[in-house]
Amino acid sequence: MKKRIYTSMTLLAGMSLVLVSGVLCFIFYHHFSAYLRADMKRRVYALKDTLAVSQAFEANESNGRVPTVYIPERICSALAEDMRVSIIGADGSVLYDNTVEAERLENHADREEVRAARASGFGENRRFSDTVKQETYYCAAALPNGCVVRIAKTTGSVFSLFERALPAVFGVLLCVIVICYGAAGSLTDRIVKPLNTARLDGEITAPYDELTPFVRAIENQRAQIAEQYASLQERADAIHAIMENMSEGAALLDRRGVLLSANKSALRMFGASTPVEGKNIVELLRDSRLLECMRGALSGSRSEMDMERAGRNYRVYFSPVTDNGAVLLFLDMTEAMKAEKLRREFSANVSHELKTPLTSIYGYAEMLDGGMVQEGDKAACIRTIKDESGRLITLIEDIMLLSRLDEGKSGGLFTVVDIAAVVKEAAAPLMRKAAELGVSVTLPAEEGVSVRAVRSMMAELCFNLIDNAIKYNKPEGAVTVEITKGNGEVTLSVSDTGIGIPQEAQGRVFERFYRADKSRSKKTGGTGLGLAIVKHIAALHKAEIALESREDRGTKITVCFAGMRNE
Repeated sequence: MKKRIYTSMTLLAGMSLVLVSGVLCFIFYHHFSAYLRADMKRRVYALKDTLAVSQAFEANESNGRVPTVYIPERICSALAEDMRVSIIGADGSVLYDNTVEAERLENHADREEVRAARASGFGENRRFSDTVKQETYYCAAALPNGCVVRIAKTTGSVFSLFERALPAVFGVLLCVIVICYGAAGSLTDRIVKPLNTARLDGEITAPYDELTPFVRAIENQRAQIAEQYASLQERADAIHAIMENMSEGAALLDRRGVLLSANKSALRMFGASTPVEGKNIVELLRDSRLLECMRGALSGSRSEMDMERAGRNYRVYFSPVTDNGAVLLFLDMTEAMKAEKLRREFSANVSHELKTPLTSIYGYAEMLDGGMVQEGDKAACIRTIKDESGRLITLIEDIMLLSRLDEGKSGGLFTVVDIAAVVKEAAAPLMRKAAELGVSVTLPAEEGVSVRAVRSMMAELCFNLIDNAIKYNKPEGAVTVEITKGNGEVTLSVSDTGIGIPQEAQGRVFERFYRADKSRSKKTGGTGLGLAIVKHIAALHKAEIALESREDRGTKITVCFAGMRNE
């Protein structure tokens, strides 16, 4: 800023001086030109009168004979010593010229000043002279004998005045520029000094009135910045407090996988006692699956994975953030996994312990059915023992199936399975029950929609879905099974017009042994494991389950095999 003010003031002073000098020269030149014209007019008239008198005198001395032209050299030298003098005859020929031989000059009858002098007695003109090769001013007057006297002065003689004055003018101009240069520097320092010494850490005062709006704008912006900074600091402190006190580990990565921040829980999980900011997460967790999920998060996709570290089990969630970064959330699942493992072991142990006595009960029922009980009690005892034994055996088989599914055992090979055929196969043993309850079952007619799956597991899934839809239906109700495909997905849906599921129970119906209507389940022989088996089989096949239900309106369960190989 100082340099710009300094340079601008110096240039302004210099340009002003040059402009004033030019204007003054122009004024002086025009005043001098007017003076020159008046002086030449006076001289040409004086020369005319003098020549006329001289010619009259010479005529008297010559007995009345007037010469054609009489040119006294001394008169011309006295009246126009610094000018060119010419006398033009009546025919336009040059009779006399004090600068050039008259014989060498051309006829001047067509000269504008000569014609004007003959017409009105006086003429003047300004033009370039071919004779002297300069811009020349002419003044002419007519003589009594028909001749014309003309004087001329070149403008070069006018400019010569300026040539003599130019050194002084330039000297003065240079002195003024030097003075302005120094004054501009001093004035610039005085202007800029209050701005350079102004303090911004306290109350700002305007050194000049013109800067008052600017100072007010700075004060407003400073207040806004302070308010925003306080708000951001408050948010940062809140986020920091939350991050540091949460039991879950959280880490923020940049687009290269370098840790930007990590809370205490994450440091414990990393096994680090010092800050890890600036390190690549691969240096702390050498896991190929983690690297793959991290790359997916950095490219914009969410994912999760389970990992084990230092004897503890973690579930890691990868979430993309803006600017090609990612957030990693580590959930300690050790206790939950232990509880789940104990529950699975308990289910397996209970199943094995109950299977032998239940099989014995079933055998005694067979004996009773063979006639070893009194005739009056046989029918009731046999029917009750058989029904209970069958239900318990079914329960045990379901528990054992869930145990296998929990352990990731599919119980068969993945093959290309026609879903419509599996549905018909699973629904066949349920048609009698549906007829007894007055429920109509509509199966898909179209076949040929296939996925890669374990056939026995798919049959179990379809059986449980259709069985539940029949058991929890209303008299004269309906069950509809549909199969659709499109966009690389195969969807199996089972809908009924039954009693429906309460809203508060819909999130738990896939849990083991959970019954939304316990009295109805006991009456129909439900074990509470059907939908749990469906959920595990769907998870085994990487399928998604969706539930839609309204009380007294019915239920629809959809299983979507997304990303499966459709045939």
